[in-house]
Amino acid sequence: MADISFSIPAKIRFGLDVVNRIGTIISEYGERVLLVTEAILYEGKVIERIQGLLEKKGVQYIIFDEVVPNATSSVIDDGVTLARGSHAEVVIGLGGMRTLSVAKCIAMTAPESGDIDDFLSGVRPKNKPLAYIEIPTTCRNPFMLVDDYLVTDSKDRVARIGQSQKNITRAVIVDPKLTVTLPAKYAATTIIDTLLAAVEGYISNRSNHLSDTFLTGAIELIGKTVKQAVEQPEDIRARINTSMAGVLTALGLTMSKQGIGAALAYAINGRFMVPKSWLSSILLPHVMEYNINSSADKLARIGALMGEETEAESSVEKAAGGIEGIRRLISSLGLPVRLRDCDLELDDMIDIVGTARSYDMMNYLPRIISTEDLYELVKTAY
Repeated sequence: MADISFSIPAKIRFGLDVVNRIGTIISEYGERVLLVTEAILYEGKVIERIQGLLEKKGVQYIIFDEVVPNATSSVIDDGVTLARGSHAEVVIGLGGMRTLSVAKCIAMTAPESGDIDDFLSGVRPKNKPLAYIEIPTTCRNPFMLVDDYLVTDSKDRVARIGQSQKNITRAVIVDPKLTVTLPAKYAATTIIDTLLAAVEGYISNRSNHLSDTFLTGAIELIGKTVKQAVEQPEDIRARINTSMAGVLTALGLTMSKQGIGAALAYAINGRFMVPKSWLSSILLPHVMEYNINSSADKLARIGALMGEETEAESSVEKAAGGIEGIRRLISSLGLPVRLRDCDLELDDMIDIVGTARSYDMMNYLPRIISTEDLYELVKTAY
């Protein structure tokens, strides 16, 4: 059995209206706050709600709401300048996965003498980071409880994964009510994105009994509630379950690793700005098929957890049935099923494959994949 190494220094607060505790949580780390967010959250009055909570506690804050879709590393430099100029002690990340990564990078970079380009080139930060507090507004963020970050380099649009200072995240506040404003289709893609992360973590050769417990719990919750969460967006119980699935996935990935699907999705998103969650819905069944012989027992269990009933006897046949069930689910949600549907050219995927193969997560696959095999998988998904 693989050794188990498990540490979560960040405090996790989960529950309805738990965001109301933000003022008390901040008080443990400082009085001057930089709130990093995305302007679209004004529409659901999410930002106004956080503002009100901060003002009630007398917290000094500045809002940095310039994290646009497909933002690159240049926005981090702008946020760092603001953090330094305002003498911020705490950075709050409020939003989706990209915004949270930008916020983490601002907390990492602000106390340093350089800028984000230094770290994207491989330099590791040396100074103590600003306290970072995370408030996700979707159910997915595989980097929630690790010190990794994902940033698209503004110089070449290559998505890079780096490491911040150890234990940079002090607290994570997961309030399922904050996900209710998501449009139905976007909610569906983020849930499938979470499913991809959970599946890849479960079949990774870094997984262990404890990570498997978290990740299978996430998969089961998604299987039970994904349609309900999309078709009845006002049903808070479904949003609670999908938000919990996101937390369980993040817990599992503190010990395990993502894989082929995530690597390709990060690389394509960085270069061509196709939403990462769309790519996950396309790649998920293909990733499972590639690993069907090396991970048949686990893939068969995934099918069962997702509610797929089969009379097949062998693990491979059960796994195949589960994969077809996931394909039907993705189709029923109206999500893209081919890379060509995203206006991508197959010839452009050669460089993408090289970028994806360079990520550390590709060293922990259940089945070794060459660059040539990776390109063949992309062709199959195209």
